[in-house]
Amino acid sequence: MIRSRLLSINQPLFQRTIVTKTKNIINHEEKEQGQEQQRNIREDYQSSNTSYKPPKKPLIQQFTHQVTNQVPPLEFVDLYESDLAFREFLPEKNSGQVREMAVELGTYHWFEQGHQANRHIPTLHQFDRYGQRIDEVQFHPAYHDLMEIGMRYGVHSIAWESLSDDKTKINPHGHLQHAARLYILSQIEAGVGCPLSMTYAGYPVLHRYLKNTSQNIIKSFPLDKLLSRKYDQRCLPASIKSGLTIGMAMTEKQGGSDVRANTTKAYCDNTSEKRYILVGHKWFCSAPMCDGFLVLAHIQNDEIHDKSSANIVPSCFFVPRWLPNGERNPFYIQRLKDKLGNRSNASSEVEFNNTQGWLLGKEHDGVKTIIEMVQGTRLDSAVGSAALMRQGLVQATWHARHRKAFGRLLIEQSLMKQVLIDLLLESEAATALGMYNATLIDSTYNTKNTNDIKAFARIVTAIAKFWICKRTPETTYEALECLGGAGFVEESNMPRIYREAPLNSIWEGSGNVMCLDILRAMKKSPESLQAYMSFMREIKGSNKYLDAALERVEKTLLTKNLSNEMLERHARTIATQLALCLQAALLIRHFPQTVSDAFCSSRLGPNRGSIFGDLPMDIDTDKLLKRLPF
Repeated sequence: MIRSRLLSINQPLFQRTIVTKTKNIINHEEKEQGQEQQRNIREDYQSSNTSYKPPKKPLIQQFTHQVTNQVPPLEFVDLYESDLAFREFLPEKNSGQVREMAVELGTYHWFEQGHQANRHIPTLHQFDRYGQRIDEVQFHPAYHDLMEIGMRYGVHSIAWESLSDDKTKINPHGHLQHAARLYILSQIEAGVGCPLSMTYAGYPVLHRYLKNTSQNIIKSFPLDKLLSRKYDQRCLPASIKSGLTIGMAMTEKQGGSDVRANTTKAYCDNTSEKRYILVGHKWFCSAPMCDGFLVLAHIQNDEIHDKSSANIVPSCFFVPRWLPNGERNPFYIQRLKDKLGNRSNASSEVEFNNTQGWLLGKEHDGVKTIIEMVQGTRLDSAVGSAALMRQGLVQATWHARHRKAFGRLLIEQSLMKQVLIDLLLESEAATALGMYNATLIDSTYNTKNTNDIKAFARIVTAIAKFWICKRTPETTYEALECLGGAGFVEESNMPRIYREAPLNSIWEGSGNVMCLDILRAMKKSPESLQAYMSFMREIKGSNKYLDAALERVEKTLLTKNLSNEMLERHARTIATQLALCLQAALLIRHFPQTVSDAFCSSRLGPNRGSIFGDLPMDIDTDKLLKRLPF
């Protein structure tokens, strides 16, 4: 029986727009055994869920009027079965526990948990009752429940776990299964994705470099516990906890994305152990209750005084919250950020003073060391944004299926159909690009020609991070508008989704940073652009609008001798075209022609619109409507 930790606290319940059981919109038959298994899981979980449920039989007869034409609360959605694009990239043989997770999380209870975790935001406790410094953050129980279920399904660990039948090999589809789990969890609540994503992305960096430091730190911070599926919220030394998480702290007040401008200093304390003393600050340190952090700081030695500040590269350090001797590492949390969205997750400003850190990698090579972790979190930013788009579409479609205006359901009205279909195309293209990015990262571990694959994966990650995250605020707003005033009140899920939407475009490299990274990748690794063009040429002739768009890209990047200044000036235009062409190619390869033709016509064709719902006339509306979640 599927079980989850459910709250028993008496709290007000809201009649909130949350997802319910969906119709199966697939025409082909599924295996009878698979259908029966999923049916049992649904019934099993729903029968055990006795905590958060929508109010029963609200009074519709008021003193002055009768309440009619109201959208019913949505109680369950199978987040796997109802998502055709998701299923295309994660067929049954690769789905692992994803199907089970999609059923368990797609309930009123878990959406309500997300709401409660954001309503009751984290609080900072710098001192205990006696005035002693502790620097701990307390969270609402709903946040801990969300973290627990995320770790139970291995969002942070599945990519690095060994195969059950061969402990010497890792999961060949691990990154895809990680992305799929994060995609599901982020539709429920995105805040817990931050520590889970950083743990996923930071593990390979620590696995590679921490073994070259001190045996004391290795023993006191067992890396295998980063792969534990047990959530341990306690602030205790890592060696006695059942599960660990890690975070990172790079940006400072004066530099932001320009980490070379950092002023945090590192003084060597023990050469043989590569232990340093850190002094300085970090302007953004998310999830400060993680058990350890990757931190950038400038090593202070004679060599650094011979270079200009512009040429100094920071080094990367591992900073645990607890030291090998069982004492707290000085880690002074100054305050928690009062953020627009992502409010369930604590983001903090921290100061280091006599704080111990262990050098990872070479001196003055910290950006190169930490970039692997950044690449992982950029993947997750794209996937998390695709999840927000999808959930916005779910909310909008449910509302349109049940709300009437001018005598007809919204879903029956032509203009609303246009808007929903446009949102569908945007959402499915985002899901396709995010999941393909994950499969590409899997390929870097599973194929022999890894250099070319890695170059391609790097540029695809930057493209996905830029474009999906950039499109999310506009997409979620349009979904919110489909609900009208009902979507603008806090009892709805839409305000939380909308506030979350801009975040991933800012974190882990803003839009401009990602565009410049795309140019840098093409210049530093020309094989990345060559791999991109090779991938695109394989489907040449499949769609006239895509062929024309690719020709424009080739003329810009391969034939015109543009200066670096001119390339930088038009970096957003280049990144946009690369992203749209790549999304179109993925839809052509994996989706029905109705979908790919509609996407190419509406995004690359001469009659493309500038707002959602402004679609060309050659789109098959009726067939696309069948792909909506309800």
